[in-house]
Amino acid sequence: MIIPMKKYSFVLYYRLYPDFLDDLQELGVVHVDTGKNGSLPCEVDVLGPETDRIRKTLEILKPYKNPEDKTTGADRKAAELVDQTAGLYKKLEANRQELVLLRKAKAIREIWGDYSDELVNELTKVGLTLNFYSASPKKFNADWLNGFPLEIVHQDSKVIKFVVIGQSKEEFAGCQKEFPCRKQFVQLTEEAEAAKKEIDSIEEQLRTTANTGWEVLRNRLKWIQARLDWLRVCHHPAAEIGEGAIQVLEGWVPVTAEAKLKRYLKENHIMYEKSPGTADEEPPVQLLNNKFGRLFEPIAKLFALPAYQELDLTIYFAPFFMLFFGFCLGDAGYGLVLLLGSTIAKRFVSSETRNFLTLGQLFGVSTFAMGVIFGTFFGIELAKVPALENVREMFLKSEQVFTLALIIGAIQIIFGIVLRVKNQLKQPYPLQALSSVGWLLLFFTAAVFEFLLKDTGTSTLQKVMETGLFMLSGLLILFFSGTGSIHMRMIGGLWEMYNTVTGIFGDLLSYIRLFALGIASSILGLVINQMAVSFGQAPYVGPVIFFLIIVVGHTANLAISSLGAFVHPMRLTFVEFYKNAGFKGGGKPYMPFSK
Repeated sequence: MIIPMKKYSFVLYYRLYPDFLDDLQELGVVHVDTGKNGSLPCEVDVLGPETDRIRKTLEILKPYKNPEDKTTGADRKAAELVDQTAGLYKKLEANRQELVLLRKAKAIREIWGDYSDELVNELTKVGLTLNFYSASPKKFNADWLNGFPLEIVHQDSKVIKFVVIGQSKEEFAGCQKEFPCRKQFVQLTEEAEAAKKEIDSIEEQLRTTANTGWEVLRNRLKWIQARLDWLRVCHHPAAEIGEGAIQVLEGWVPVTAEAKLKRYLKENHIMYEKSPGTADEEPPVQLLNNKFGRLFEPIAKLFALPAYQELDLTIYFAPFFMLFFGFCLGDAGYGLVLLLGSTIAKRFVSSETRNFLTLGQLFGVSTFAMGVIFGTFFGIELAKVPALENVREMFLKSEQVFTLALIIGAIQIIFGIVLRVKNQLKQPYPLQALSSVGWLLLFFTAAVFEFLLKDTGTSTLQKVMETGLFMLSGLLILFFSGTGSIHMRMIGGLWEMYNTVTGIFGDLLSYIRLFALGIASSILGLVINQMAVSFGQAPYVGPVIFFLIIVVGHTANLAISSLGAFVHPMRLTFVEFYKNAGFKGGGKPYMPFSK
């Protein structure tokens, strides 16, 4: 559900306004929509860049932070930490680049050999130059060995490196001239080791800085964010009346936090006016669901928050989403892995992450249950296991799974239309709900008279009732789908009929993806098992190969299938279900002015 919001307007003398904002930010219950700010003080121009520097510093220090290290550096300043980290990081990058160049030069010098640079210089003085070349084996001419003072230094299947000695200025076609580093191999090794030690020393300093300064930087960042929010609210141009002598602030407060605000206002004798929020004013949206529904709120927020006067659909799509995930994955073994993995992982994660793992547990239970119904356990078809011959009939066949997917889809679509009725009753034109009632009546009449009572004979009373109900549903759809004059409502009704008739069959067929993904996951698991058995018959290494194929194959299948089992139910929820429930969305989140 959506928590009702109350609109508060506070009126204060301008000298009292800054202290009031401090108190309001400390309370942390009022949502203030500042819109476009006027001219902000120079302090914002200073704090904004500082925020960027601190965030960049935290990003640099994050790899070096030890979560178990509780060392604090309360006596250190954020600016000092930022400057120190920037200097260390600059030195670290320079040493890393130098180490790369030294290792590259070392590798090249190792190929050419640790020759004496003094000797090379002496030879050059008397006119005997050394030219270094590299060429592919195809372009190297063996006749060069007899025609020139040439020595091959290195040779492999890809390259030949050689030195030409003397005054020859002959150009070797297809060869590349090289210029090895003049430093000797030993010197390059020593310099590389020194650069590595320097890198280790800098990284140790960064580790110390991260562990002692992390909370200092985080707290400074939070303070800056709170200060920027305060400045934006304080300098909001709509807040001034009477040349700035009177300050007016408007904000939204959820009814669940209203008592806390009222107590403060009464104790401090603050003048205010209160009014209920209306859809035209676009109050912020704060969701309130039970423990089960809260687990699915992050999924709902991936699409959009409901508008203020809309129905929150989170608790309504949650059971379907859980069922769809299990339907798409559809393997009891995979369900056990998800359930056990999420249960074990919950012991080692933060409280924020624990809710996602609880969701993983629910998905594991759903997958296990659907896997049992479908008769699949790590790709093994349980119906073909001799020990389970007595319960073979309880497992659904492919055609039954296909039918079940369509039935579940029809149930969710009808349920969505029921919710649309409830949603439309909350809107400014509640009579539009009669159109949705008309569609429900149409489906009910068709189900009863065209399917359930089809073989019971056709009496005159039954025919009259059937015709009357069809006509009533048609009139409700035709005249209550839109607003305005009767002619406009008729046009809206015809358009609604066209859209629903052409769209509802497509919506229903979309649920076939549940069947398709479940079958695909099972087939992949079966193929992995067959490959493992086939390769596992190899002598000596067969059991090892069998184990590797089973573990790697099923892990990959679980990862890929889990992704599909999450994405496709999301599509069914946000497209088919939301559309039939009349969801519009566009709500802005409740973000209280706080520290």
